[in-house]
Amino acid sequence: MLEYKPIDHEAIREKISFVRTYWDNQPTDNPHTLNGFDGTWAFTSHSAIPESLRNFIFESFPKATKFRRIPLEDINALMNDVWEGPGSMSKIQKLYNEMRAERYGRQDVGVKVRLSPEEFDKLPEIEEDE
Repeated sequence: MLEYKPIDHEAIREKISFVRTYWDNQPTDNPHTLNGFDGTWAFTSHSAIPESLRNFIFESFPKATKFRRIPLEDINALMNDVWEGPGSMSKIQKLYNEMRAERYGRQDVGVKVRLSPEEFDKLPEIEEDE
């Protein structure tokens, strides 16, 4: 028989806290790592952009439908404007979270919205296949 375990909400909160502070705990003294980079961005290919920067860049261009359609010149200009040298990934992550929260129209994107019964009744019905 299948055993169901209760959800460990505290473990989930710890994981969220870790994700939000990950870049704060990364070293900044190694120039060969992303968080230690101290230079000017000059990407020549979309595939050369680190995955850790892609969400921020994509969020910064809300009308873009595909990452590769964002001009590299615009990406380089954006990154050079916000990058302040080693340790900047914390800032990038914070800006990304703020832009995403603003786009979704609420303070904490990770929280599910609870609807009142009146709001729930206004939702369109979904037809299910039988």
